Amino acid sequence: MKFIKGLTVFIVVIVTLITAYYIFFGPSKEIGRSPLKEKEEGTSYQDGSFTAKAPEQVVPPKDRTGGKISVIIDDIGYNLSSLKELLKIDAPIAFAILPHCPRSVDAAEIIHGAEREILLHLPMEPHDSNKNPGPGALFRWMQDSEIRQHLEKDLNAVPYVVGVNNHMGSAFMEDEEKLNIVLQELKERGLFFIDSRTTPDSRAERVAKKTKIRYASRKLFIDNDQDEEIIFKNFVGYLEKHDRGTAVIIGHPYPETVKALRKAVPIIKSMGITVVPLTEMVNTIGESENINSKE
Repeated sequence: MKFIKGLTVFIVVIVTLITAYYIFFGPSKEIGRSPLKEKEEGTSYQDGSFTAKAPEQVVPPKDRTGGKISVIIDDIGYNLSSLKELLKIDAPIAFAILPHCPRSVDAAEIIHGAEREILLHLPMEPHDSNKNPGPGALFRWMQDSEIRQHLEKDLNAVPYVVGVNNHMGSAFMEDEEKLNIVLQELKERGLFFIDSRTTPDSRAERVAKKTKIRYASRKLFIDNDQDEEIIFKNFVGYLEKHDRGTAVIIGHPYPETVKALRKAVPIIKSMGITVVPLTEMVNTIGESENINSKE
């Protein structure tokens, strides 16, 4: 009996020692697998109190060498802080200033001092009568002389302008007769016109050819959705999809747009795309149209 008890104690001691050895010195439960390996394979892993996903593989940007774009920031005339942040971006961004706003003239002075181009962001009648285009707006019911008077006041309210683009104006831009008055006046003053394309039925291109004014049209609004990542993808994604060429792109002085442009500009430069002053873009488009129109 003593022998059996002693043997039992011996076996228990041996099992205990073996168990202790595997606990403290044995192989891990997942041999050959590590969090780093999980990340490399792109699976999800648990990291503290949240679940993180392995970063996607970085894809080099497509080569778009030879492409040219111009960027316009609309609706300047209120908050100067966003304007100052935009001016820090290393690109010749143009700014469209609304007339008769609290900081219209201050903004123009700051932009001019930074040697960037200025547009008059000309308010025009929209289809939706509940939307107010703001002071200085042009409406279809105005007499021709009244349109000219309002236009002159608007131009005088924003110094240093090199061109004009429309603010709202989905209704006015479809009225060829009224639009002809505006573009003729701008042509006589040596200004160009950018169609913001707030309506697919705009008559701007037709009138521009008739009046022979320098002209271009917007290809993309980048920030209809005020989300930084969406704005970034709109901007860079559009340029990746479209081959070498020219494009006028419009945004607004939202904080999200500022952040997105700050990230996007170095990337599009690495793609071989040049951000050019708006005047250069308009002249390039005009020269191209003249060449293509020759018989």
